Amino acid sequence: MTTGTKNYLREATDDAAETVRNFADEILEQLLDKGEASDDLLNDYPNGDAWHHESHVDKWYSLIDAAELIDQLSEFEEDDAGLWQGQQPKEAISTCAAFTYGNAVYSEWRELIEKINTEAAEIISDFDETAEGCDDTDALETDKREALRKMIAEIADNA
Repeated sequence: MTTGTKNYLREATDDAAETVRNFADEILEQLLDKGEASDDLLNDYPNGDAWHHESHVDKWYSLIDAAELIDQLSEFEEDDAGLWQGQQPKEAISTCAAFTYGNAVYSEWRELIEKINTEAAEIISDFDETAEGCDDTDALETDKREALRKMIAEIADNA
């Protein structure tokens, strides 16, 4: 990459990590209730769809920035031409870039949730094994909750 060029994949990863931080309480509750967190941000998190669109998709890019973004994030390129049908060429390219960026963030989000679920399975298993002979299960549940909360934060912070 040339100097001054944005690293759109890094930005998408950062935005995905911010999304994990934003929904950390919901992720934690899903882990405790179901043993895993959903990676369906748009349907399984309160206002997840609105958050994603307002934070990651509803953006405008100049023609140069849009071309660079689409080039860098080509594996996530939006191909639903209906999203920009009827728009002028520059606006259409900006719209394609915006949805491409949204796709990249969503893909990175799903990868972070997969990591969270993998690590959570180990944490939950360890705590459940310990609980079998434990008299103070309330304290153990509190410890499990805190271990999961810490792990979610660490994955987001290290993304």
